[in-house]
Amino acid sequence: MIDACPESAVLFFDVDGTLASFDPDDMTDKDFNAVHPSKSVIDAFGRLRNAGHRAFICTGRPLWLIADGLRALNPAGIVAMAGATLEVEGRVVHEDCFDEDIVEELAHRVVDAGIEVFFESNAATFALEPVGVERSSLIGTSVVHSAEEMRIDGSLRVGKVCLNVPSLARVANDDGFINRNFELCNTGGQNRELSPKGIDKGVGVARALEYLGRTGNARTFGFGDSGNDLGMLAAVETAVAMGNAMPGVKAVADYVTDDVAHDGTVTAMRHFGLI
Repeated sequence: MIDACPESAVLFFDVDGTLASFDPDDMTDKDFNAVHPSKSVIDAFGRLRNAGHRAFICTGRPLWLIADGLRALNPAGIVAMAGATLEVEGRVVHEDCFDEDIVEELAHRVVDAGIEVFFESNAATFALEPVGVERSSLIGTSVVHSAEEMRIDGSLRVGKVCLNVPSLARVANDDGFINRNFELCNTGGQNRELSPKGIDKGVGVARALEYLGRTGNARTFGFGDSGNDLGMLAAVETAVAMGNAMPGVKAVADYVTDDVAHDGTVTAMRHFGLI
């Protein structure tokens, strides 16, 4: 367990739209490993550490997409896959995955619907494509056409699913499959995230605080911009919305800071006297 001073703060930072620019309406041909926080953000993380505070990255990204530029911030830990995974000191201490039969059923429905869907594990992201499509719209994904092709060492360890669709009707078939088995989140534009039932970033925050030996959420801060940040912001004492945040995120925030292009996270850290 990490020793933590009771007076220190614990901070949780979303990545896309918070620590790095992100356009939910322009997702194609993007290299999501090309993330380079600004010098101001890098300096701020160093000052947080020097002050005894703990900074966690809290992202929808799987661990394989935690770019070198993010790890160079030397965070205390990483809440990944929208709360399904907790990594501390380079070790995965918790990981939630869908049951394999749920992954297989969703994959079957996606194939029948003929749409592109991304199945995420901490080791790889698989683009399940319609038959005949051999190139994904996202750089770094492995193109597959069935659930069997997504197995790693014989297992389907999928922790999150991403779709870019105006409606899930073609997948849900109006039989309650999505509502029964997934947490559904709108992350902007037509982007939808499916997480294991009962899992969100707030669960990841609670697990990180428990790992630190913290009771309650005193002196905790969350920074976010999107629908999948709502759980995180509800779990911390002080919720910070970026200036570019979705209206629903700003509505629940204790403080609205500058946008990501103007280092809003740094503005907020200074506002609360953390750096």
